[in-house]
Amino acid sequence: MERLKCPSGSMLDADTIVIGSGAGGLTAALALARAGERVLVLEQHAHPGGLCHSFYRGGYRFSPGVHYIGQLGPGGSLRRIYEGLGVADDLAFFEMNPSGFEHIRIGNETFDLPGGKDAMAERFKVRFPDQAGGIDDETKSFIDFVTVPFRTWNMGRYGLYSLDRILRDRISDPLLRALFSIQCGDHGLPPSRVPFVMHAPVAGHYMDGACYPRGGAGTIPNALIAGLRKEGGDIRLSAEVERILIEEKGGRPSAIGVRLTSGTELRANRVISNATPHVTYDRLMDREHLSSRLRRKLDRTRYSTAALTLFLATDLDLASMGMDSGNYWYVPDRDLELLFARSQDPDTVNDRSPAIFFGITSIKDPSSFKGGHHTIEAVRFITYEAFRPYAGSTTGKRPEGYAALKDKLTAAILRSLERIIPRIGDHLLFCELGTPLTSDHFVRSTRGGCYGTEKSLWQIGPFGFKQFSEIDGLCLCGASILTHGVSGATTSGLALAAALLKCRPGELLTSTGSELQIFPGGQPYQGRHR
Repeated sequence: MERLKCPSGSMLDADTIVIGSGAGGLTAALALARAGERVLVLEQHAHPGGLCHSFYRGGYRFSPGVHYIGQLGPGGSLRRIYEGLGVADDLAFFEMNPSGFEHIRIGNETFDLPGGKDAMAERFKVRFPDQAGGIDDETKSFIDFVTVPFRTWNMGRYGLYSLDRILRDRISDPLLRALFSIQCGDHGLPPSRVPFVMHAPVAGHYMDGACYPRGGAGTIPNALIAGLRKEGGDIRLSAEVERILIEEKGGRPSAIGVRLTSGTELRANRVISNATPHVTYDRLMDREHLSSRLRRKLDRTRYSTAALTLFLATDLDLASMGMDSGNYWYVPDRDLELLFARSQDPDTVNDRSPAIFFGITSIKDPSSFKGGHHTIEAVRFITYEAFRPYAGSTTGKRPEGYAALKDKLTAAILRSLERIIPRIGDHLLFCELGTPLTSDHFVRSTRGGCYGTEKSLWQIGPFGFKQFSEIDGLCLCGASILTHGVSGATTSGLALAAALLKCRPGELLTSTGSELQIFPGGQPYQGRHR
């Protein structure tokens, strides 16, 4: 493992500056700090975490970007990272309903997706006995990719196929295909545009069920920051980077530091950007530093769909109504292609009962249930074009019509929500809608995208953005580099740190401290977590 450290008396402010405190940036920062580097993280928001942050409104806590996390059980890949980086003592999770961590309603049909490959396959076969062979084939296909994600023979069999193509080859029942496809929502793409090589690892990520962080999503960046500071690194909040400083060295552009909006300049041996490629290359530097090839790539890159998130608090006794810690997917029709196309139509604002995804965070995290009030986060996809007339405006100073549009969209989400939770609209204690412009403002997303770059076939793997840029000393990590989600972004940060230190990722996971605590859902928390 190689170490690059500021020499004594150096004028550098850090060995490495990280722009953005999302899961990828903080993981890279902590791994480098544990290897002896001086690392400084710069976050433009007042709260760390990017889409992993939590916030409070009306006395209620919400976590807009984290709804469930897999691979936290014994031997799980994300568990190994948290334990290996020494942050497990500052984290705890609740298991979501193992017999139904995904509750799916398609029209009037319902299905509960359990954790565990065998349990999942058995439940599908009980419901669809005539499709048993296709069900076994499909779950085996997922496992093939999960166990050895990029085996040559797998890539040859499935590499260029969409999820829809694979399902149609194996399963004739359209309802069963829709159920197998429901987690396309975790990509923000319809089944015909989700590469199977991308979907299989995501489905496999949740094959053994899912968990939710005790204390909300914000506990994840807080734990990583505590570890970073313990290793001598630091983070500055409300420190927005205005420019990546570029200097010609030997005829090549090199990143030498950053300039903040305050005018302060900070120097480092390298800069890691946890921002999207467009924020990194278009907003934080001049295109003159980029090759024509990279400029063309930026021009043709598509970003994932935008979304609305409705944050609610209610006095309904949801547990007595049969609600639990699982996620809820409601789609009015089994034609997921049509539903996605409708969500991307600017006229989607007139959709009276859109497809939605929601979870009851006060049940997922029972330690947060206080005062008899439940909190809900409900999400629906929407095209950024619906908000283009208001783009460029700032929070609190939106043009006329923005508030009315939000009210209309809020009413539509509530209508869909009432299909699952009757009378919810009459029992609201708090209700606030986050839009794509909200996301752009608080986490500097591009076009309000939920998942960074769109993970369609020609934008992943060898066709995606690389962790090492063509500018010396500038690296990238996060949801646009490997894949998205908490696990994808975290893995990208660890992989980048390992590449910089010229070692394998596993060599950075050296802590022998506490094991990660996972509590059964609904069990009152009595652990060591503060």
